[in-house]
Amino acid sequence: MKRDRIIYLAATLLFIIVGILIIANTNLNDNVNVAKFIQIIIILFLIRISYGCSLYIKKQFIKNRYSYGIVMNIGLLLFININILRQINLLIVNWNLLNIKDIYNNTLNSFSYFAMLTLPCIIIFAIYSIITNVVLIKKEGYNYQKLLGIFLGTIALMGLFGTQLVYLVTKNIFVKDQALIIKKLADVMINVTLSYLYTIIIATLYCNIMASRHIPTFDKDYVIILGCRINKDGSLPPLLKSRVDKGIEFAKHQKELTGKNIIFIPSGGQGTDEKISEAEAMKNYLVQNKIKESNIVIENKSTNTLENMKYSNSIIISDNKDAKISFVTTNYHVFRCGVIAAKCGIDCEGMGSTTKWYFYTNALIREFIANLVLERKKHIALIIIMNISAIVFVLIGYYNDLII
Repeated sequence: MKRDRIIYLAATLLFIIVGILIIANTNLNDNVNVAKFIQIIIILFLIRISYGCSLYIKKQFIKNRYSYGIVMNIGLLLFININILRQINLLIVNWNLLNIKDIYNNTLNSFSYFAMLTLPCIIIFAIYSIITNVVLIKKEGYNYQKLLGIFLGTIALMGLFGTQLVYLVTKNIFVKDQALIIKKLADVMINVTLSYLYTIIIATLYCNIMASRHIPTFDKDYVIILGCRINKDGSLPPLLKSRVDKGIEFAKHQKELTGKNIIFIPSGGQGTDEKISEAEAMKNYLVQNKIKESNIVIENKSTNTLENMKYSNSIIISDNKDAKISFVTTNYHVFRCGVIAAKCGIDCEGMGSTTKWYFYTNALIREFIANLVLERKKHIALIIIMNISAIVFVLIGYYNDLII
C-alpha cells in the first residue's frame, strides 16, 4: 500500500508541475494555447480520478470483495477511461486549431458518446434477453419477473429515440432556438442517466462473473447453503440441487486437501405451499449423499437472503465466534448475497453453482435491479447531481454561444 501512495502522490505532483509549466509558457491572449492548457488539465484531472478508482477497487478486493462500492467505481473507471481517450484524441487531432468551443462541446457530448458507444452491446444484450425470456416462459411458465429483459431492452431503445421525440413535440410549440436547446437539455439528461445505468450494468456483470468463479480457501468450518422453492413432494428442484451438490463438492475437496471436516447449514423456511421447510429438504438430500447428520445443522426460519445470512450466522457464532464461513448459492446470486452478508458484518466467501443458460440472463437482470434497489438512495442522489450539473453546463454554453 505504501507503493500505491507514492504513485498517487507522484501523479498529483506531476499534475501540479505540468500545470505550472504550461501556465509559464502560455500566452493567455492566444486562444489556441489557452485551449491546449485547459485540455491538458482536463486529461490530467481525469487520469487522477481513474487512478483513484483503480486504487479503491484494488483495496476493496483485498478488504471486502463483496462491496457495492466496487461496482460503482468499476462503472466510473470505465466511463472515465473512455473519455480520457476521447479527450486525448481531440487534443492530438486539433493541436494547432483547438479552441474553447471545441473543448466545451467535446465535454458536453461525452455522455452521449458513451451511451451511443455502448448502445450496440446493449441492443444485442436486449435481443438476447428477449430470446432467453421466451425460452424461459415456454419451459417454466409465465410470471412478470420473466419480462425484465424485455422491459430493460425497451428502455434502452427509448433512450435512443427519446431526444428526437422531444424535439418533434417541442418544435411546433417553441421557436427553433428554444426547441433546439430543449432538445439539447433532454439529450444530455437522458444520456447522463443511460450512461450511468450502462456502466452499472457492465460493472454488475463483471462483479457477478468474478464472484461466481471465486473458489473459497479450503479452511472453512461452516458452509451455508441458501434455499429456494422446493417441489411439492419435498424433493429438490434442479436449481437447489445444484447448490447442495456444489457445497458437497467443496466439502470433499477440503477434506482431501486439508483433512478438515465442514458443517453444513442448509438455510430456508417453509412456504405456505411447501410440504416441509427448504432446510429440511436439503438435509434429506445431504443425508442421501452420505453426509453425516452430526455434520448438518438446519436453519428453517428464514424467508429471504438477508434472513438466510443473519439466522445462519447466529447459529454459527453461538458455537464458534471465530469460525471461518463459506456460502453456496446460484452463480448469478453470489455477489448480492455477499453484499448482504457484508452489511450484516459477516466475514465469508461465496461460491456459485451453475444454472440453465436460458435462466441466467433473466436472473442476472433481476440481480442488477435488486442491487439498484439495495443502494437506491446513492443511485438516485448521483443521477440527480449529474443531471443538475449537466443542465447548468448546457445553459452556460447556450448563453455564452459555445454550443455548436
